[in-house]
Amino acid sequence: MRGRPYYEEPEYHNYLISRERRELFDGGSLLAQLKWDQTHNLLDFGMGNGYYLSYYYKYMNADCQLWGAECQEILIDSVLQRKVREGLERFIPFYVERTEHPLLPDWIPPMDIIWCSCVMSTFADPSLAIQGVGRSMANDGHMIILDWEKKDAPSGPEKDQKISSDRMRFFIEDAGYNVNRILRTNEFLYAFEIEKGENARKQSTFDFARLDY
Repeated sequence: MRGRPYYEEPEYHNYLISRERRELFDGGSLLAQLKWDQTHNLLDFGMGNGYYLSYYYKYMNADCQLWGAECQEILIDSVLQRKVREGLERFIPFYVERTEHPLLPDWIPPMDIIWCSCVMSTFADPSLAIQGVGRSMANDGHMIILDWEKKDAPSGPEKDQKISSDRMRFFIEDAGYNVNRILRTNEFLYAFEIEKGENARKQSTFDFARLDY
């Protein structure tokens, strides 16, 4: 019998907010590279237990709404407790079913930024995940794919659980998206800012036109 995937293990949940992770994931320097002036809706897809929450509030505009999508109920509960404890405003976490082609609820607005940290590499075919999540992104929005380079790192999952940056580029292009720019990270990570290609934009317009009000 196969065990649980590594990202469902309690040890990994603890790692997500550990000192070891902070040494590799400098949330401040990563988010400082984004353009925040026109960001009114930000989605953290696969938010885990909210590692980036404090960083978001340093950069978000006063009218920016923060959304958090997560498939593990235990992590949603942890984030909800933190929301109440810290009085986090304009923050709405919600459950999303874990499927290979995830679709976000139709009641959320189009997102200006979708942040995907160490989540796309957990899908068998990241291109399907990008397409599914991208349906909730504004046509002029951006998705940030931050993930593990396929090499041994001081901490985190094993090498065979990772997807190389070259391979992720293939999945991005296969999904109909373009790499807009590459964010600065360290040797153990990569971060692509991607946008919808022409076909993905047309599909989003078609999906919107089919909505039954």
